[in-house]
Amino acid sequence: MKNNFILFNLVCLMFFMSSNSNADSMTTQNRPWLLSKGAAERESKRFNLYDYIDNKNRNQMMDMWLSINTPSPFEFSLSVSYSQYDKNQNTTKSSYQTYESQFSAYAKFVGLSVEHINNFRENYSDNTGIFNLRLFGQTLQGSQLILHYGLKTRTSHSDLYRLNQQFIAGTIELYLMKYFGIHGHTRKYSTTSEPYYGDTNTIENSFGVFIDYSALRIMGRYFLEKQNSNLNNTSQNIDRDGTKISLTLFF
Repeated sequence: MKNNFILFNLVCLMFFMSSNSNADSMTTQNRPWLLSKGAAERESKRFNLYDYIDNKNRNQMMDMWLSINTPSPFEFSLSVSYSQYDKNQNTTKSSYQTYESQFSAYAKFVGLSVEHINNFRENYSDNTGIFNLRLFGQTLQGSQLILHYGLKTRTSHSDLYRLNQQFIAGTIELYLMKYFGIHGHTRKYSTTSEPYYGDTNTIENSFGVFIDYSALRIMGRYFLEKQNSNLNNTSQNIDRDGTKISLTLFF
């Protein structure tokens, strides 16, 4: 009987100790901060070489991904055009053809352009420099509104005249569909004076349509240039109007 009583007490003690152990384990699992809060804080502040190298490699991979996938702020375009037009000077009308080229470089919404025309038929050359400010739009190959300020120098091949004309201008391009759009451009030159033409002012307008094939654009447009000169109280009007076909490469 005494032995049974002792055995019973041992079983109860073991059960009690087991219950306390399970409770402590559950408490530690549910509330780990009771025993490991300080250790966790020390571990989070601990420097080790493995984590340093791992984080450095991860950051390098992220920088490389961003550099590949972030669009460049720089844009360029190269354009060549062929024009057929009529020149109306007072009562005389003549037909001509000419070629011209243009190169533009943009950094986000600010750009510079250069234009060149070598008109052998009319015996003059145009060299133009332009500052561009894009008010609306994000890319050259997209819907946009641009203001321009520039200087055009028209020089006679036979040195009869040299016209240095400053101008302000505006361009609007609007995509009507994904690959098709419309174009409009107007340019107003300030009055300039020189011995051959006298006081000269000019207005240019053009409008047309374009279609894109990837980075290549084909544009057809109608243009009108009206030049008015006054020399010794004698007016002379020269109008040039015709069509222009352009190929533009964006890169």
